[in-house]
Amino acid sequence: MVKTSLLIVDDESDIRSLCTCIVAREFDFEIEQAASLKIAREKLKTFKPDLVLLDIHLSDGLGFDLIPDLKRANPDVKFLFVTAYNQSEEQKKAVDLGAFGLLGKPFQANQLIERLNKMQQ
Repeated sequence: MVKTSLLIVDDESDIRSLCTCIVAREFDFEIEQAASLKIAREKLKTFKPDLVLLDIHLSDGLGFDLIPDLKRANPDVKFLFVTAYNQSEEQKKAVDLGAFGLLGKPFQANQLIERLNKMQQ
């Protein structure tokens, strides 16, 4: 059986580490991390994620800008924005782009687990 693959894109190393720890404890996923849009795009050349946790405000641009690349890598990709900027206009844009929603920072481990479980259904 092929493992579900997860890409975590966030410019905060603490958030990437936290998400990785939570996910690794609860799921048997293949996990990759990227600290920027540039690194994420490089990873997408060889890594085709099923699920993506994506920050909106990254050091080199907006997470929204990565969506076309994600969909080229895997047309069935599901992505969740994990962001401190939980504004209604960003929520609308995320939904318009096909996101599974927004998870506001800070978040509880069970909130992330619940969202990932729903994304796999």
